[in-house]
Amino acid sequence: MSNDSRYHPEWSTVSRYVRELFNYFCARCGKNCRNTTHAEMVLQVHHIDENPANNVLENLIPLCASCHLKIEREARLHAPYHEKQLELFENRTYMSQMKEMRQKALAKFSSVNAPTVEKMDAETYEMKALEWEINEPN
Repeated sequence: MSNDSRYHPEWSTVSRYVRELFNYFCARCGKNCRNTTHAEMVLQVHHIDENPANNVLENLIPLCASCHLKIEREARLHAPYHEKQLELFENRTYMSQMKEMRQKALAKFSSVNAPTVEKMDAETYEMKALEWEINEPN
């Protein structure tokens, strides 16, 4: 990713941390994207509120490229504050559906560390993420 000032300076670490937290599964379709060679299955990290500066863990959700494109299309049309029913989110608002999707995926796919990570404050999370990056085997 190019240096986009809207994103956290350590976005590559933050996004990798989120993908690892969900064990490289897409939160929407549930596909394992860890060792994919298909471009549409590359796991990306989506900001639920569409604000790239908001890197609170609860605002980040891993999506394969295909699901990410579908959700981005809907999000740009209606999100984040519009209460209109969306094609992908039947009878629910975008925000409520995305938050529920994230919780279900975390419960289903998360690593053993997920419960502790979820309870970390932003500062502790950032310290752990940087520590994790430094100690990551090459």
